[in-house]
Amino acid sequence: MSRWRDPLIAAGYWDGGDLLHVPTSGTSEGAPRVVVRTVRSWTDSFEPFSEVTGIRGDDVVLAAGPHTSLFVYARAHAASVGARVIAEPRWRPALSAEATVAHLTPTMLSDVLAVADSRLRLAIVAGAALAPGLREQAEAVGVEVVEYYGAAELSFVAIGRGTLAPFPQVEVESRGGVLWARSPWTAIGYAGGQDGPLRRDGDWCSVGDHGVVSGGTVTVSGRSGVITTGGVTVAAAEVDAVLRAAPGVIDCAVLGVPHERLGEVIAAVVVGGSRGRVVAHARAALPAPQRPVRWFSASALPTTDAGKLSVAALRAAIESGEVERWTP
Repeated sequence: MSRWRDPLIAAGYWDGGDLLHVPTSGTSEGAPRVVVRTVRSWTDSFEPFSEVTGIRGDDVVLAAGPHTSLFVYARAHAASVGARVIAEPRWRPALSAEATVAHLTPTMLSDVLAVADSRLRLAIVAGAALAPGLREQAEAVGVEVVEYYGAAELSFVAIGRGTLAPFPQVEVESRGGVLWARSPWTAIGYAGGQDGPLRRDGDWCSVGDHGVVSGGTVTVSGRSGVITTGGVTVAAAEVDAVLRAAPGVIDCAVLGVPHERLGEVIAAVVVGGSRGRVVAHARAALPAPQRPVRWFSASALPTTDAGKLSVAALRAAIESGEVERWTP
């Protein structure tokens, strides 16, 4: 079917030639780049994506968000299988009321699960790590969750239900803790000679995300954001991964906040979970230098229009007292 062309044209990705120009969603606050890839590097992946996820022509697929690769690919893929697509430039949980499938970030999934009388059967989740507690919450109400890891430069790298395995026709390996992929779905490069995280080694590509590959399972720990506290360097993603595994946690964010003597200290903003159990989990799983020393609770984390964590808004909420600070 040719309906997949319409979302690409509407987003400004395609002019009818052989190439797509795909803007990234940027970092949590950074400016996007434009990734150049062949049209086939997306369209040829439609069939394996359908096979892995189980999206069908009789589905109603929600892909609401700005024209970033996550949502535009979702719209094009859904159109290719003949599904009806709900496509809006701005995310609102109410849009999910009639959807049977939704493409979401973890924060969006949390919002969707609060919608009454939802018809949702399948949530495709990407853009950030998914807390096990949120997956359990979804599955408890009959929503199957498929999570994937990828990037605008790499397209799909790994996908799965509960654990991630390489996407069809993709090889993944970890080199010094950094994930590399060999795949037919990767991009050519960046438009206009822009620099970016995409690196090549022959047929292999990486955007610098950290993780491990073991026994066919891909575990992603994120980009190399670090907190330097008292001369000790701590990878925020490692702390984040531990806290997300704490009982009842739905979402969380780990960041460094200024400290007069130590330069920075580790702060954690947690959505869901018992405070005592989360702290006990952190103490049991993290060495002392990696444990948060400032704890905050929030009903939800602020996001950018692309559904990713807005670090600037979160810092502002901490400084203004909009999120509750507590002491273990």
